[in-house]
Amino acid sequence: MRIRRRPFTLVTLALMVMVALGAGTHLDFDWTRTLDPEDAEHASIVFVCQNGVAMSVWSALTFNRLAAERGLQVRAISRSAAPTFTHVPLRMKLALALDGYRVGDYMPEVISAGDVHSASRVILISTELPQSASGAGAAIEQWDGFPPMREQYFESRAALLTRVEELVARLTISADRSP
Repeated sequence: MRIRRRPFTLVTLALMVMVALGAGTHLDFDWTRTLDPEDAEHASIVFVCQNGVAMSVWSALTFNRLAAERGLQVRAISRSAAPTFTHVPLRMKLALALDGYRVGDYMPEVISAGDVHSASRVILISTELPQSASGAGAAIEQWDGFPPMREQYFESRAALLTRVEELVARLTISADRSP
């Protein structure tokens, strides 16, 4: 009998979450960091990834945490480019829990023309804006070159963190220059 080995299995992730919870003093766990549907009303940044269950979710949650820490009033939401998922897979929920995030009842939504129109900026993460969402509105930024988060969570997270931190820094400078 041959046992197939995967570097990042659900069991491995579950064990890591349990260890992290036991070592809560070493990690910044704030279980109130969640995706709130009301954020959509106040969001001016929209992160979009192909499925809306990994990279855009992590980026929006991280952006909101960093923006709040810096006193920025800007908030972000997550959207998908395609209607491929109806919920965040358990494996991704557990991975997000490692960073102190929970998605609750969040269900991915495909970005709409209304999202683009009401946003100040749309960040496309390794995807393209669907035709149904094209139109006037937000500035569009394309972020490419990330490993797939659902398979390479830590590598993708590290690469995305750099980009999210840069975005927050740019917005902080802009906010500081505003009267």
